[in-house]
Amino acid sequence: MRGSPVLPEPLTWAFDARPPGEPRPPGPRVNPWAAAGALRVEPSPRERALLDGMWRADGVHRRADGTATTIGRRPVPSAGAAYPVQTHLVVGAGEALAPGRYVHDHESGLLRRRDPDADAAAGWDRPGRPREGTRLVLTVQPGRSFGRYRQRAWPLWIADAAYALAAAEFLLAAPGLVVRLGPGAGLRSLLAVPRAGHAQRWLARGLVPEIPLAALDLPPSWTVDAERSRALRRRRSPPIAEFRAAGPGQDAAHAERLAGASGQDWVRGAARLRSWSVSTTASAAELATALWRAHRTAAAGCYASALSERWRCRPVSGFSAGADGCWTIHALACLPGPCPPGKETGAC
Repeated sequence: MRGSPVLPEPLTWAFDARPPGEPRPPGPRVNPWAAAGALRVEPSPRERALLDGMWRADGVHRRADGTATTIGRRPVPSAGAAYPVQTHLVVGAGEALAPGRYVHDHESGLLRRRDPDADAAAGWDRPGRPREGTRLVLTVQPGRSFGRYRQRAWPLWIADAAYALAAAEFLLAAPGLVVRLGPGAGLRSLLAVPRAGHAQRWLARGLVPEIPLAALDLPPSWTVDAERSRALRRRRSPPIAEFRAAGPGQDAAHAERLAGASGQDWVRGAARLRSWSVSTTASAAELATALWRAHRTAAAGCYASALSERWRCRPVSGFSAGADGCWTIHALACLPGPCPPGKETGAC
C-alpha cells in the first residue's frame, strides 16, 4: 500500500452521539457524465467481468415489510443501501481500451470515456496523465450518505470504499496488488478532478462533487476469478428479521454491548460477531488508518465467507463512542450458511 490517508478534522465529528437529523436530498445515484461530454464505450470482456463482479447482482432491495424498492442489489454491501461509491478507470498505453479516463455507469453497466477537450477547457487537466497499465479508482458522491447520516458520513464513506476495494482485490486474487488510499491530491490528480469542496466547479459541468478515496493498480495480464465472481453475485446480507428470529448467540455479552452502541437490537441474534475499535483520543490520521484497516479486514472476511458458504455476514456500522473511551468503528454479524460438502473451511 502506498501513501497514508490524510483526513479532515471533521472526521472526529463521527464520535457525536446525537442523531443525524432529518434526511436531506441525496443527489443522483450516478453522476451524469454524458452531460459533461463523456462518450459511451463498451467495456472489453475483462473490464466488464471486473465491473459486473463488483456491482451487478440479481433482484432489488426490499423494505422491512417485504415490498420492493427501485434500488438494485449489488455484490458489494453499502450502509443503508446508499451506494455512494463510483468507479473510474485510468487506462494507459497497451490496453484493450484507448488511453484515457473512463467512468463506470453503475445504472447501465457501460463505461463512459471522459472528453479530454472539455476537461481541458474547464481547467480539469492536471498532472497524472495515464501511464502504462490500468488503475481502478474509487470515489464517493458525498450526498448519497451525507443526506442520511450527516456527521457520521465520513466513516461510512470509508466503509463503502473499503468494501468495494476489497471486492476488487478478492475478484483478482493476485498477490502484491498496489493500493493507494485517500483522500488527497494524488488521487485527484490521477482523475484530474477538482476538490469536492470546490462544488461550483463540479456544478458548472452539470456534475455533483466526488471524493477520490482509493486506487488499485491492476497487474499485467489480470483476470477475474470466475468462482469468486459467482460467490459475490450470490452474496446476500441476511435480513434483519432472521437475526431477530435467531435469538441470543454464543457471545451474548459482546452482542449486547454492540447492540447498545449501534442502536440496532437485531445484532443480539448473531451466531458470530467480530468487531473493531479505536480510542476516542485517536487523532484524525490514526482514526483514518484504523477505519481503513477494520473495514478492509471485515470485507475480506465477508467475501471469504461468501466463497466458503459457511457464514452469511451482515456489516454493522453507525456506532457512537462509548463512555469507556473506546469507539467501536465496525462489526460483522454472522449467521450460519448452507456450507455444502467440501467447503467446511472459511472464516467470518
